[in-house]
Amino acid sequence: MLGSTELRQLDKRLRDRAELERLRKETEIDLAELKDTTAWVAEHFEQSAPDNLDPDWLAKAVKQAQEKEREAETHFRPVIAALKSALEPANGNFGADVQQLLRDGIEVLEGWLAFYQGFRAMLARQAAERGRSCGVLQARPVVGDIDYAGLSREHIARYPRIRAALAE
Repeated sequence: MLGSTELRQLDKRLRDRAELERLRKETEIDLAELKDTTAWVAEHFEQSAPDNLDPDWLAKAVKQAQEKEREAETHFRPVIAALKSALEPANGNFGADVQQLLRDGIEVLEGWLAFYQGFRAMLARQAAERGRSCGVLQARPVVGDIDYAGLSREHIARYPRIRAALAE
């Protein structure tokens, strides 16, 4: 949105009224898009990955999301610092509308960082869940002696069709 970490360029862009209006519109669009994507992640966060989803693809998606999160972190942190610095009284006396734009810009950038973190965490959880469900199922360990006759009676009672098939 505001792009540069250089305060002189930022100051020049913010003092131009046409540029300020364009930045304000872009920020409003960014805030709306961020709200939608954040709601999407919140809605889908606890859901399991679809059954027909390839586990290898999901693992690759986790790595890509992690890389995108790192890229965003690397790019956005200096811009956030520059915007916060521009808000300081010593660096410029901006009007209330410009200060609000800077605060909104910080909110957008921090929101996207949170989105990337949440999206990666969602994919990682789904991949871990998928990894557990595709593996070998293991029974709980049994303590003591096993009552095989009782176990057979329980299974025969639970599965009457098997009993009928065995009786034939």
